Amino acid sequence: MKKCMSLFLCLSLYGCAINLDFGFGEEDAKPETNQIKSTPQEIKIPNDIRWVTKSSEYKILCEQTYKNAWDNLSEILNQVNEQSAIIMDLDETVLDNSKYQIGLTEKGESYNPESWSTWVNLEEAELVPGAKKFIDNVRTTNTTIIFLSNRMAKNEKPTIENMKRLNIYDEKDIFLLRIDKADKKHVRRNEVTSGTGRLEQAGPMEVLAYFGDAFHDFPQESETYIFGQNMFMFPNPMYGKW
Repeated sequence: MKKCMSLFLCLSLYGCAINLDFGFGEEDAKPETNQIKSTPQEIKIPNDIRWVTKSSEYKILCEQTYKNAWDNLSEILNQVNEQSAIIMDLDETVLDNSKYQIGLTEKGESYNPESWSTWVNLEEAELVPGAKKFIDNVRTTNTTIIFLSNRMAKNEKPTIENMKRLNIYDEKDIFLLRIDKADKKHVRRNEVTSGTGRLEQAGPMEVLAYFGDAFHDFPQESETYIFGQNMFMFPNPMYGKW
């Protein structure tokens, strides 16, 4: 009888061991591929930047503006001398800096002068659609191109190198970049028309047209200067003061 009880006890314990092994085995046997792994969340580019970089509408608007400008100005520009000029803003008028805006988004940052200066020194800006064709057309005339931009004057060299890479630079071009906070655009425009300050050597110049992407890129609209006639605004939803 004792032998039977001992045998029964051994078999019971053995059976329990088998059940326990099976139970743990089922949990451990689950493959890793069934486990949910977290992945970095894809960064969504805001609609304003996407519109500039991806849409056909942006490209068409810029090309259309430059075409209309040449259609309006070509006859006049072909009859002028070197004391006649057009004033062009640079950023988002001639140079496309959307890569800088994308970089800010990816880093979760907003504009700051340090990162902007770093970007300018990379010399990686591209062309606003239509800009090169228009500038090439102006080069066939005696018209002087004045690039009046709020880029800092200390960054004139990388700006020129960037424009050389894009094949839109000419040694006759005049660059009026910003010296300090007080050096507003209207101050520099006055130097152009009066032949003072940085334009003292060149002398007074007749400005035939203005190009920009912000209201402060232009003088006050008047009988002389009219939007769509000799002042041309480019779309820029990425930044500005509204």
